[in-house]
Amino acid sequence: MAKVGKPRREDMELPPKVRQAILLRSQGLSWIQCAENVGVTPNNLRAWRKHPDFEAFLSEAIKENLAEAHTLFSDAAPKLAARLIQLGLDPKVKPYAQIQAIAESFRILQQGVIERENREQLKKIRTALEALEGGATHEVIDV
Repeated sequence: MAKVGKPRREDMELPPKVRQAILLRSQGLSWIQCAENVGVTPNNLRAWRKHPDFEAFLSEAIKENLAEAHTLFSDAAPKLAARLIQLGLDPKVKPYAQIQAIAESFRILQQGVIERENREQLKKIRTALEALEGGATHEVIDV
């Protein structure tokens, strides 16, 4: 016998307005602002937050926003680096601002070196693990 009546919220797909509210939340709006922007009540949106797909959809939207922001920073990195160096070396810039620009420049350089070393170390570890999984003996890496 088929069930009669309205399907449970958990058995339905996320409606377009709820998806839009989730996208707005991933962009930094409050849940109340999200509800107002898409024309649903905060209580209705709160009820949809219990849906099994809700968290996954929100997480994916946040990941996409972070990837987009990372791309923007990556594209602007050469100009940002040049400006940071310019601020650090400009005698017209206040000393406290120069110190901050110089310190940040060195922090960025240090972080780049550390990340490069970490990538190299991970590559060695992967190679060693692949060799061990293949049954071959391999040198042990001390980390």
